[in-house]
Amino acid sequence: MKLGTKQIALVIVLLTFVGLVQACTGSNSPQVNSQTTTKGAPPAPAAFEAAELAINPAEVYPGVEVIITAQVTNTGDTEGIYTAGLRIDDDTVATAKVTLAAGASQPVSFVGSMATPGTYKVTWAELVGEFLVPRLTGELVVVEDEPTESSDSKIAAPDFTAIDVVTGETISLGQFNGSTILLNFVNYGCNPSTNKIVGAQLLAIRELREQRDDFLPISVFCGCCPIDVLRDFAKQNKLTWPWILDTDYSIVRKYTRHLRKYGYPTLIFIDKEQHIRDVSGYCDVSTLAVKIDQTSQ
Repeated sequence: MKLGTKQIALVIVLLTFVGLVQACTGSNSPQVNSQTTTKGAPPAPAAFEAAELAINPAEVYPGVEVIITAQVTNTGDTEGIYTAGLRIDDDTVATAKVTLAAGASQPVSFVGSMATPGTYKVTWAELVGEFLVPRLTGELVVVEDEPTESSDSKIAAPDFTAIDVVTGETISLGQFNGSTILLNFVNYGCNPSTNKIVGAQLLAIRELREQRDDFLPISVFCGCCPIDVLRDFAKQNKLTWPWILDTDYSIVRKYTRHLRKYGYPTLIFIDKEQHIRDVSGYCDVSTLAVKIDQTSQ
């Protein structure tokens, strides 16, 4: 059959269209996957690091509590729960759970004690430390390479220089020579189990200060205490004497032999010649008054 000019033109158009369709559906055409998206990467999950292990006091009588603290940081991009387990020697003695926001850091503390003399290894994740429970003979403490002294011996109070965390002023014990000093070693804000008794002790000191001004309290907090918590507690309760944060634990080390019996709080009564006259644990207001009188004589 012989095609006309119009019929031939129509065939050419049809063939061209079919070719274009085949080209568009060929193997070289880009394929569209309806499940493919371009969302951003998910945030990194919470991850935690523990550092700066501190054990205070590092030497205590049998049964006296030590506070074991580490600084924990959430290094991830999401809020998470940090779960910590603490071992003393080979026994797990405590666990804790703390919720931390992304990037947040805070001290986490445990309280522990041992009844038997010895040197005890503390393990917290990758952190390792130790504390000593010395052997007792009656009222005397037996420690290698240290002379034994009776509890009523006069001992010179070791001097120290530190910064008052409330006022920012630098102070030293020696500058208060001629004054009766109540040097109190306290721990606040690290562990709830110590906050109550330490808080009560600080308020008892304030009450006695309101009654008499013939002694000066100086509070020494271990380096794990959050500085903002200390400042807030001092200002809210109008505690106006020097507050020191023992960041490198150098003051605690100088007074280790006096802290070992009571832990936190420990009160050291220092006379005007800067000799230690008495050492005590928690004291109510009336007991404080008697001890200040005795120290001042």
